[in-house]
Amino acid sequence: MMSMIEMGQIVNVEDSIATVKIRRGASCGSCTACGMAKDQSEISFRIVNDLNAQTGDWVELELESKSLIKATLIVYLLPLVALILGVVGGYALAGRLSGNPDLYGAIGGILFTVLSFLGIRALDPIIRRNGDYSPKMISIINLHSKGEITDVK
Repeated sequence: MMSMIEMGQIVNVEDSIATVKIRRGASCGSCTACGMAKDQSEISFRIVNDLNAQTGDWVELELESKSLIKATLIVYLLPLVALILGVVGGYALAGRLSGNPDLYGAIGGILFTVLSFLGIRALDPIIRRNGDYSPKMISIINLHSKGEITDVK
């Protein structure tokens, strides 16, 4: 199974949680899978410090493609399905109530889409607690000896 690999620098360690800063790489394009906005060049996030990395260490992070695809489906496909169901439901309701089908379809589509986003947001803490959709540290690397990277500011 393919996976997405990135490098980041540990900027803070508290107990078993490390704050990692990663820069947008050339392969990132405008992906935003990590939560980095299109106009950002770097992002910091908290991750379980399985390797006992220290502040200043460079680490290799991995996110399995399976997890990335599942997360993408949840965030993009679920609202689209909700929109379609809302429009179809609105049209069906308009037929029963002798209302304007376009108006009912639009209201139903918007309502279901908003509800899907609220549902995703409500489930986010549960999904994050599971850890399946978070990157994992796979190794501590020494880029200083290779002369590749000196510091992330």
